[in-house]
Amino acid sequence: MDCWSLLQLPEDADERTIKRSYARCLKTLRPEEDAEGFQRLREAYEQARSHARQRQEPAAGIQAPSPLLAVQAEPQNLREWSRLLDIDSPAPEARTVDQPQRRLLQGLTPENLTQRWQQARLSDCAPGFEAGLLQHCFERPQVRVAIASWAVEHLQWLTPWQQVPMSAGQQQTLAQTLLQHYCKSLQAHLEVEDDRAFLQQLAAYDKEPWLQVFDQRQRWQSQVLQLLNDHSWSLALLEQVCQLLHWDDKNGVHPEPAEAWESLMQRRQQESFYRLQQLKSEDERIWEPDILAAHLLLKPMSARQQQQLLRNTDQHHWQAFHRLAQMLSLRYPALLERLPQPDVYYWLRYLQRPVAEQSWTRLWAGTSLALALYFLGQNHYSPGFSIMLAAALGWVPVWIGLLFMSRWIRLAPHVIVQDLWLSERWIPKAFDPEGKWLVLRHGLPQLALLALFGAIQGTLGLLTYLGMILLNLLQSQRVGRIDPQLSASHPWLTALHWAHWSPLQMVFLPLMVLLCVFCHLYYPGFPLTSLYPP
Repeated sequence: MDCWSLLQLPEDADERTIKRSYARCLKTLRPEEDAEGFQRLREAYEQARSHARQRQEPAAGIQAPSPLLAVQAEPQNLREWSRLLDIDSPAPEARTVDQPQRRLLQGLTPENLTQRWQQARLSDCAPGFEAGLLQHCFERPQVRVAIASWAVEHLQWLTPWQQVPMSAGQQQTLAQTLLQHYCKSLQAHLEVEDDRAFLQQLAAYDKEPWLQVFDQRQRWQSQVLQLLNDHSWSLALLEQVCQLLHWDDKNGVHPEPAEAWESLMQRRQQESFYRLQQLKSEDERIWEPDILAAHLLLKPMSARQQQQLLRNTDQHHWQAFHRLAQMLSLRYPALLERLPQPDVYYWLRYLQRPVAEQSWTRLWAGTSLALALYFLGQNHYSPGFSIMLAAALGWVPVWIGLLFMSRWIRLAPHVIVQDLWLSERWIPKAFDPEGKWLVLRHGLPQLALLALFGAIQGTLGLLTYLGMILLNLLQSQRVGRIDPQLSASHPWLTALHWAHWSPLQMVFLPLMVLLCVFCHLYYPGFPLTSLYPP
């Protein structure tokens, strides 16, 4: 294909038309993407200009300049020509690589770059060699990083003082390639937690001349910010990075984007908090509530060691435990993965919780109902007297329970290690996902109550009490809602309110009461209404 076909021009086109067509073709052809196509277009452009000039010059003894001389005579600032011709200029034109320069580029490796550059300077072909080096850099991506790293150090590429013409696309590609290479190198040091090597490498990169250019420095610092956001680091490392790159959150000096910076500062605050708790966990003054809380939540311990640590605690210690657990779970949930106990409220198992007053009211009501059904089935008393007698006798289990629980609450912590071991194996997670219930502490009192209702009402009493307990645990929905202040001020009055019950309990209890009445009337005795065989 001749030069006129490639430029899409007639053979009698003048030099101005040739330049316009050349500029138009360059808009769709970039040297870094198609180096061979760019070279053919350039040669066609030079050949067409040469023909146009020959037609304009007198025939008497005037020779047309050679293509090489035309390249050297042409002004380097093609943008000034485009302004005169009222056209948009493309990127600066690439230099033609001459034969001596081609020889220097053959067999070029990162190891002999410095030697070849010195030979080019001695041969007085440094500009052409640098232009060929740029072309070589884009034609062979596998050595682009090595060439670009050498060139930014020795030839001032990507700075205002670079000598080789370079398009905006080429500059962006080289800058992005170098930044990616730098970040990979820094990332390797982060992954092996080599803070010293990371800081040395970062300081060396940060001093490079091309990164002192404002736009490039902004991109560089944004890349470092993203790298820190994507990987783990120590608090000391981050402080030194901020000092090295002159980042200051108090004065608002930080890289963009602002969202990434805010995220990094939140992680910085989190790491500061965690480091403070680590220092407390290494402190031996465990009588201090805050220090004991750090020991309890940050140090791995067995159940027996936890029990010994909590043996002489008081209300101030439990409040410190709650503050630290709340801070970890609500404000810094990412730290939970580093703790030996994922459940930061596990210490509640060791807390001596008194039985609520509402429980005694419900116990009285339950035993009174069971006794009333028992007396009605005996046919010895009138219904009114049976109800009054049951209400009076219902207080007996309450007083016995108060006496038993006052001793049991003090005794249960002494078997907490065995209790935890049994609870982890016997209680399914589906019934108790938060680990609130313990086999011995809560199970033995419930077994005592189950035996009480069985003794009064037989198998039906056992099933009624067991069903009410299971429905209360499995169904969290409640029929209504009680004012917390009213419940706290009048626990005896609000304990039996229907709003405390689940919908299934509202249906289950009346049905079981009717079933008990029916069995007392028509099928009394073992095993439905009594556990004692005749």
